[in-house]
Amino acid sequence: MEGRNYIPPSLLLPRQGLQPLTVSSAPARYVIGDRYYVQHREMQSLLIDNHRLMALHVSLQQELSAARKELRHLSSDVDKVKAERDAQLREVYERLVNLEAQVKSIDESKAELVEVQRDLQKLRSENEELDDKLNKLRRDVAKESLEWHKIPMLKAELEAMQEENQRGSQAMENYRMFMAGEIEKLKVEAVDAEKRARAAAAAEAVSIPGTGYGAGYGNRQMGYAAVTL
Repeated sequence: MEGRNYIPPSLLLPRQGLQPLTVSSAPARYVIGDRYYVQHREMQSLLIDNHRLMALHVSLQQELSAARKELRHLSSDVDKVKAERDAQLREVYERLVNLEAQVKSIDESKAELVEVQRDLQKLRSENEELDDKLNKLRRDVAKESLEWHKIPMLKAELEAMQEENQRGSQAMENYRMFMAGEIEKLKVEAVDAEKRARAAAAAEAVSIPGTGYGAGYGNRQMGYAAVTL
């Protein structure tokens, strides 16, 4: 209470144009005390506000720290998910490359089968040509059967043609059997490769929904049927 009514000595000194203040100047004393009281109240209010701001600052710092920690945690999770997704994409890409290689192998097998078919057709044509020659020779022998002096020669030619035809037929039969075995092997390999490709495409479509690759690949594989003679 005494502090409120305290008047600094400097205020009691006379100034130019002013009357010196005395202790008996009650109105001035009360005015100064009221101003000091008001200032004191304002300072108390400012201190309270300052404490509140400091508490708010500390709270905001804590929230900011928690938010940064959560952000680091989320960033770590995002990096982990991204790494897993990249690994899955690489695995899918490798599977697709493998499937394309299998499809290419099937196409090459089909081309080989077509070439084998052409070779067999050529052998059949040659065999038919030999049969035609043999039949013509037989007809010629029948026409010239009355000419006895030509019979031994024609008979020898006929036997030679028959032996040649038998050798050609045997060679063609051996080649046909060999090529038939090769064709069956190629058919089995093509069917197995097609099954593996379809199974891999179906598994890929199940593991990654929405890609559409499995369905499209399966439809495309419908054209890879086994080649028959």
